[in-house]
Amino acid sequence: MKKKNTMLDYIELTPNKVLENIKNPQELTKTLTDEYIANNYNEICIVASGSSFNSSHCAKPFMEDILGVRVNILSPSNFTNYYKHNKTDFIFVISQGGYSTNAIEALKKMKELNVKAIGVTSNVESDFKEYADIVVDYKVGIETVGYVTVGVITLIQFLMTFALNASLQLNKISNEKYNKVINEIKKSTELHKEIQEKSHKFIQKHYKSLSSMQKVYVCSSGAGMGIAYEAALKIGETVKVPAFAYDAEEYLHGPNLQLSPEYTVFIIDTNDKDSERIKQIYQATKVVSDNTFFIGSNIDENSIYSDTNLNPLLTPLYYLPFFQLISYQITEDLHRWEQHPLLKEFKKIAVSKSKRFED
Repeated sequence: MKKKNTMLDYIELTPNKVLENIKNPQELTKTLTDEYIANNYNEICIVASGSSFNSSHCAKPFMEDILGVRVNILSPSNFTNYYKHNKTDFIFVISQGGYSTNAIEALKKMKELNVKAIGVTSNVESDFKEYADIVVDYKVGIETVGYVTVGVITLIQFLMTFALNASLQLNKISNEKYNKVINEIKKSTELHKEIQEKSHKFIQKHYKSLSSMQKVYVCSSGAGMGIAYEAALKIGETVKVPAFAYDAEEYLHGPNLQLSPEYTVFIIDTNDKDSERIKQIYQATKVVSDNTFFIGSNIDENSIYSDTNLNPLLTPLYYLPFFQLISYQITEDLHRWEQHPLLKEFKKIAVSKSKRFED
């Protein structure tokens, strides 16, 4: 019998999948790129939820930097119920599986607005096929574990590559700059493997603390915020403890007031303009809780980092596996995969996936 893939398997295969997808970068995003440059769009509006929402936030700073346009990220419900349409907005909806009911409603809304409904997914045979005018495959395949990992990072790469391709075709960047960044994305796969290896050792070194997590904060800024969002989501849904993501400065304006030694706090530094302040916030937090960890540079024994840092805007491509591996290992060891039985009733009342997904 074929072994069923685990969350760990998908984490480990991520670097090779990124390399595979970046071999032909212009072909990877051609459909989406062609749609974008065909019209005089101003801003980009990405509609997504869950890990797709977090992936979009990971890619947002890079996209804005390379394209020179504002990128807005909305949940499907906010888009469907509150979005004020601007004809210069380039809109697309993301759902990895293509069965999320809120994403389908967003596609319907686009048609009501007389906007071409573009759906980005990993499953072109999903419900998206019935509701989207254009279905874009971001080439991750079907991830059979509910707690997505490879789909997160390949989506970040897809969105970054889309921005690169569009920028190149609009003559906003040179061929030299384009090739340099493509090579940096390839380099990120080596750092992903490095962080994987370091994470396993880090988890064992700090096992008592990490296996005792009760309340978790993840704080960062800039490109690190997308990492923080996904880290909090992944820890919360797997380890099943309250986990919250905060902008580092916002953390100082209220959330820090409930801090106590029992809290676990992860501070992410992408080594950008905010780096010194992030380090200061880490030192302040560690005064209260020994369960405080620093991601991004070598401060002390609670740090995990890569010696070879790329453009800070690319850090989500290789620091995310740290949180994915913590989520997997602690959940596996503590046998936390099972959900409370009453969640079955919850899902019957508040449906989030289409009937085809359930079938």
